[in-house]
Amino acid sequence: GMTATHTALWRALLDRVVAEYRAALASDLVALACFGSVARGEARPESDLDLYAVTRSRVSVLLDPRLERLRKLRESEEYQRLAAEGYRPDPMPIFHTVEQLRSHPWILLDIAHHGVILFDPNGILATELDAVRLRLQQLGARRIERPDGTSYWDLKPDWRPGEPIEL
Repeated sequence: GMTATHTALWRALLDRVVAEYRAALASDLVALACFGSVARGEARPESDLDLYAVTRSRVSVLLDPRLERLRKLRESEEYQRLAAEGYRPDPMPIFHTVEQLRSHPWILLDIAHHGVILFDPNGILATELDAVRLRLQQLGARRIERPDGTSYWDLKPDWRPGEPIEL
């Protein structure tokens, strides 16, 4: 696990990330969540900062000029302080539109399991995550943790070949 100091440093970086995403995307930003090792409190020096962003319009990670501002996060005091502790907290965002979110992409499995919602003023992401959690319960899904720290989902222990699984 992480020390209290490291947790506070990550918390400060996440606050900065929310501020920068809100400034860059304005009313286009619907929700922002953190998942992966940082959200689980298991960040290692090589860990990225896994982010899930929900927007009203499509965002191209490569082409959207609004994201230039987000690349400057490395220059922030919050990033620099974590870097000084040996971390490489580079944000790795996944952007989905509200429509894509509502189709329940597979990434929501992990976010429903351990994700931390950073910004969701209208509760749109929270609503879909609750729906996914309910669905996982109905399916009897389990997240299997391997000894090496990786994990996978056993979505439906009584699954039969050819049976489609809807999230």
